[in-house]
Amino acid sequence: MKYKPSIYNLSNGVTVILDPMEIESTIVKVCFQTGARDEQPNEYGITHFCEHMMGRGTKNFPRKKLLDDYIEEHGGLRNAATGYSALVFRGKILPENVNVLIGLLGEQIRDSLFLPGRIELERPVIIDELRRMMDDPEEQLGYFISNNLFGGATLCYRTLGTVANIMSFTREQMLDWLARRLSAKNCIICVSGRILNHANLLKCLERNFSFLPTHDVPVNTEIIYTPKIIHNLSPYKKNVKLRILFPDIWKQTFENFYNQKCVNQFEAFMSRRLYRILRYENGLVYDFSGASIGNERYNWSGFGTETSRDNIAKTVALIAKTAHDFYENTNILQKDLNRLRCQNKLFFADFLESADARSRMLISFYYDFGCLYDYRDAIEMSSRITVEDVIEKSRGYFNGPMSIVTQGAEFQADLESVWHENFK
Repeated sequence: MKYKPSIYNLSNGVTVILDPMEIESTIVKVCFQTGARDEQPNEYGITHFCEHMMGRGTKNFPRKKLLDDYIEEHGGLRNAATGYSALVFRGKILPENVNVLIGLLGEQIRDSLFLPGRIELERPVIIDELRRMMDDPEEQLGYFISNNLFGGATLCYRTLGTVANIMSFTREQMLDWLARRLSAKNCIICVSGRILNHANLLKCLERNFSFLPTHDVPVNTEIIYTPKIIHNLSPYKKNVKLRILFPDIWKQTFENFYNQKCVNQFEAFMSRRLYRILRYENGLVYDFSGASIGNERYNWSGFGTETSRDNIAKTVALIAKTAHDFYENTNILQKDLNRLRCQNKLFFADFLESADARSRMLISFYYDFGCLYDYRDAIEMSSRITVEDVIEKSRGYFNGPMSIVTQGAEFQADLESVWHENFK
């Protein structure tokens, strides 16, 4: 599969990435760098509400069914999503009809109606979505971590807002929010898949997105971290979810990309060892993985698992002891590194074969580092990682202020003491 993305700018400054692929469909994503993190407490949920209304009817397609029928008649589909830091409109279509999809996405952003009656109909729908999210144990844990460790300033757990906010937003508030937050300066359009004619595609994008204004849009990337040992009690639960987090030792910059990759290798080897010990040698957990939370500037990483309340102290003790032993006596063999390189190559193969994965990576990488993602460079970088670099770049991993977060059944163990008694 070929990989040769190119970058362009529309007349108003919108960044366009074209990523041709030898497949039989085309994906278009229009991404604005704004989301839940940029909302004040009385605005929580407004970006998401706007996203819903931008799919409920436009000037030329006043009803949602007309929008859906039109795109389906041309062999396509459309969707949208709101996250912590991005508002995304996307679609997939037959290559010969890509202009239809681009025109429709442009119209949704430019000419959505926001009819008052439909706003009222959408309020209970979004509240139902909020209830479903808050019933999800993983969402509950993420929300708890975000609120207690990071003042609500991480990830997308506040994306849907509150019931009070959802009930209060007016049409004028939503239109004003979009006018302030959508700009050519914070917009990236990525087209991945079969591209029949680059020049015609760029002309089509110019026709449909040159309306975007060019004002600056500030983003909120600051995070205040308060390390804690905390438990979110859920008395009806039988198990305890566990997250142990440490601040990353390398800042999230392009210059530190190699260093962070080395740390990622360290985490991968350590997680595999912990998984083997906790599951296969001690039978304490079903699953074990790395854990991560943060944004494009700051990040916290560590461990994530789940066990019974009777085993939580033993699980934390084994994690602490194994992690310390691995950190102090990092015994990574060259064959281990070679095996992980093969797994990385499989990841890159999956990446190359997926238009969705490619467009997602191209957009996020450009937002984070201001340049195109080059998978060949990433492969080359991975291939030259040595055991010595993995050890050197991961020094200080456990030096930052630790947090231990649990959720579920009640237990009596002092996990902070358990950790310090065994991390030696």
